[in-house]
Amino acid sequence: MSAHTANTQFSFELPSMSYIDAKWEEPNLRTPAASPSVVRKGGLAAWLSRRIAAFKAWNLDQQAAAELRSMTDRELMDIGLSRSDVPHVFAPEFNSDLR
Repeated sequence: MSAHTANTQFSFELPSMSYIDAKWEEPNLRTPAASPSVVRKGGLAAWLSRRIAAFKAWNLDQQAAAELRSMTDRELMDIGLSRSDVPHVFAPEFNSDLR
């Protein structure tokens, strides 16, 4: 006997995980940044802007790494990773073939 179950009857909710970011999988999918009309290569504002952008990118990578660490071994196996690969996923040496 089978009974229909509504989504509201489940006691869990699946998280929305983006296992692999497109920037790592398909480098040619990266969208070029909008270029400002006046390009300054130096100055304090440019340096600060680069530091903020680098921090944001690092923070996103750390969030994705935390997501991978929270996955089970079975979930990691489904996406082709092992538990020992997780610390190296965002290392440039590990992803040199994708760049």
